[in-house]
Amino acid sequence: MRIRLFSVVAVLLFLIVMSSPVFACSMAGEGKHVGKQVTAVDADAGTFTIIDIQSSGPIQFSASKDLLLKVNEGPGPVLVSYEDKDGELIATEITY
Repeated sequence: MRIRLFSVVAVLLFLIVMSSPVFACSMAGEGKHVGKQVTAVDADAGTFTIIDIQSSGPIQFSASKDLLLKVNEGPGPVLVSYEDKDGELIATEITY
C-alpha cells in the first residue's frame, strides 16, 4: 500500500514540475514574458531576443538604450515586462 501511495505522489509531483514552465508566461501576467535566456542583443537596432519558456521560440523586444545596458546575454531565466505597440514589443523592464 505504501509503495502504491509513494508511486502516485511521485507521478503527481513529476507532472507538476514538468508542467510549470508551460504556464510560466500565463502565470507571470499580462504584459510579461518569461525567457529561458537572452540569446541576442543588437545595440545598433535597439533590440534584444529571448527564448520564450512557454513556446520555446524566439521573441524580439525593442528597448531603450538605458534598458539595453541591463540586458546580459547568457544562461539564466529572465522576466521581461513589455508594452505591445501595434505589434512591436517594447520592453519596459528586465529582471533576472
